[in-house]
Amino acid sequence: MRRPTLLLLGSLGLAALMGCSGSDSSSGPTYGYLVNGIAVADLDGNGLPDILGLVSNSVDGSPTPGYLSTRLQTSAGAFALPTRFGVGATPANFVLADLNGDGRLDLVVANASDASVTVRLADPAHPGAFLPATVLSTPGRTPLDVAVGDLNGDGLPDVAVAASGANSVLVFDQTTGGAFAAPVAIAVGGDPQAVAVGDLDGNGLPDLAVATSSNAVSVLLQTSAGTFAPAVDYATGVNPSALKVVDLNGDGKLDLLTANYGATAGPNTLGLSVLLQGATAGTFQAATTYATDYRSAALAVGDLDGDGRLDVVVANAGLPGFPGSVSVLRQDPANPGNLLPASNLLGLWGPLGVAIADMDGDGHPDLVVADGDITVRYQSATTPLTFGPPQAFYN
Repeated sequence: MRRPTLLLLGSLGLAALMGCSGSDSSSGPTYGYLVNGIAVADLDGNGLPDILGLVSNSVDGSPTPGYLSTRLQTSAGAFALPTRFGVGATPANFVLADLNGDGRLDLVVANASDASVTVRLADPAHPGAFLPATVLSTPGRTPLDVAVGDLNGDGLPDVAVAASGANSVLVFDQTTGGAFAAPVAIAVGGDPQAVAVGDLDGNGLPDLAVATSSNAVSVLLQTSAGTFAPAVDYATGVNPSALKVVDLNGDGKLDLLTANYGATAGPNTLGLSVLLQGATAGTFQAATTYATDYRSAALAVGDLDGDGRLDVVVANAGLPGFPGSVSVLRQDPANPGNLLPASNLLGLWGPLGVAIADMDGDGHPDLVVADGDITVRYQSATTPLTFGPPQAFYN
């Protein structure tokens, strides 16, 4: 797994609740936790963005069930205490999407150690909460990422899973109301690490993009409802571990962006690859790869400086013994689709996830980071692309 060392705690108590780090083997088992995924969404429908952190747990080094920690925003910049919703062991990544068409965001989590995917529908009686879990099994596979889209044309969102262990992406077709059929495996060009869904060729059908251990993104274009053309591979940087599908250069066509974790030995800092779409719909130009920092693990895209162009932020876990960083890459206003050199913000424990949202209502997007705990870096209201120190929220 692409994970730095978990934060260690002694016996459960105030230290665990406050998210402090440390260890005390004399007082009993050693507990560890780590926030390794992050998202921002208005879960409770009050018009304010809430924070969601995905937390892994361990006891004496062995994975135990994790949870999703939600902090609902009650007024601009003020958050309620966290509420936890259980998921599987070593939850690797998650996505929020309305699976059952009730207008509420549901939760889908890839659980690496459990060989499973957790699905929790939104609780209609309690805004911001989730119903008990449905578990989708991936025996013999290690789920690392999930994406949602109607992949068979029946009007119901399905779940795609990047599950390591075979050169295929798994698709769970939804049957009704949050229930799913057994998975269908679709061949890709390597061991899956991350997955995204989007209409890449503009034919009105959602396609699949899968980042693989072959240092490439496999693109599977949907030709008719539920039918995909054979995968076409496009080279990226080394070990792409996260993937976004977004129109970066504003030409109306979706592009591919990967965060590249790098080689096991002798990693480099070429942590962001951008593959702009070519002249032929659904094809992509050669990747442009940008320097970030070591062990790029996640990325987010948004207009940080209000110039109408999308910028990119990359979470870098860092090398052992170092706190990692967050790289901010502004889009070059003179060259659409090109990014200026990164500005790196020093991390705390090794950032593994990042999201972009205005968290204090001042009109300036901030950075929400999975960095050991949940942290927020507020953007200056007077100096664009200047961010304050991380403000930690225990999970």
